[in-house]
Amino acid sequence: MRFTKPTKIIGLDIGSHSVKAVQMSRSGVGLQIDDVGYALVDRNQVNVDPVAAHSSALNEALRTMPVAQCLICGALPGQTVVIRYPRLRNMALNQIDEAIEAEAGQNIPYDLAEVFLDWSLLEEEGEDDDKQLKVLLVAAKHEVIDSRVQIADEAGIQYGVLSVDSLALADAAEGCDFLQVGETVALVNIGASSVSIHFTRDGISNFIRDVSWGARELIQAIAKSRRCDYDEAERMLYNAEEELAKGPAEPEPVAPEPAAAPDPFADSGGGGDELGSLLDPLDGEIDALGGDPEPEEPASNEFGMGDISMSMSGGADASMAEILAMPITRLISEVRRSFDYYEHQLYERPVDRIILSGGVAHLPVLRDAFMDDLGVENVEVANPTSGSLGVSGNVAVEFEQHPAQFMVAVGLAARGAADL
Repeated sequence: MRFTKPTKIIGLDIGSHSVKAVQMSRSGVGLQIDDVGYALVDRNQVNVDPVAAHSSALNEALRTMPVAQCLICGALPGQTVVIRYPRLRNMALNQIDEAIEAEAGQNIPYDLAEVFLDWSLLEEEGEDDDKQLKVLLVAAKHEVIDSRVQIADEAGIQYGVLSVDSLALADAAEGCDFLQVGETVALVNIGASSVSIHFTRDGISNFIRDVSWGARELIQAIAKSRRCDYDEAERMLYNAEEELAKGPAEPEPVAPEPAAAPDPFADSGGGGDELGSLLDPLDGEIDALGGDPEPEEPASNEFGMGDISMSMSGGADASMAEILAMPITRLISEVRRSFDYYEHQLYERPVDRIILSGGVAHLPVLRDAFMDDLGVENVEVANPTSGSLGVSGNVAVEFEQHPAQFMVAVGLAARGAADL
């Protein structure tokens, strides 16, 4: 039990691959990062006892932090919650709760007795008699919250705030002064098993979608092509920046040969790849907002990869860019679907800038694919230290090498600071 008001905040990002912790405090009128922790989740232990695996990693990430003096801000995975943006008629703030419950009864696909509801007023739209209130509505099932709290209990900590990881992206961008009035920004966080796409306009949350694609697809593609185990493939991926930056090597001229047998690994729409596609679009989320994007055109043979064929080579001599081409194609196809819906059906306004975050955001092949195939010239990799946040004290080496993977934890800490 805490008897004194906390003076610091810890943002906790508990992912399927690792746990990231960011400790912040106020410095003058701004925020300062005091400490950063990082710990991998034991994949073998996850299969036996997932709560113990995550709580152990959580304790390791918090090892150097004064937990008892801090407000702990955690997050629910975006794909486990329902987020809506209802418009309400203009009313007094004390009347919104009742209106929100009525709105939730029509738009949340669960019995309201099974969920925890929360809302935030985003902005007022229109004028005079036409004025409407744009509200952010979040619904999370009690069992989802309980599972996240169970990990914290096992680690001996207590949450002061629970947010959503996709919402934390906007809190991080705002805390780092990455967002500007008059600009539409897509915040894309690439996790181990899912991707969050959070569209903001004028610094205000506009639309969120989570898709079931993650860095594990890239790792599996490497393991398959290089014929190695998952851990070795993971090391190859996270150390592939230099190789990918060079681009594909020029092929040496060879004499014509008779036509070879069909490549069993060639892309035939997903049916011939034993990995299959992990993309399961949340169509219900989009349907509730008024429809789905138009069916996309067939994918071209090039997705920001220069002249790389979309057939993944099964040989160990394939370049890293060739190996990653197919899974990145699947990612871009799904992201384009969300962009088309947002830009052409929801708001009819193009995205001006993309900010990438997550553990593999630093790979140049991903940035190039987003830039070339989504038609957005301004694509950048998030770096919390390049904004208005100060950094002082201990930081994990993983933060120094790849700060983009800490954006969710930074956003959670920034969100918690509002409650100090």
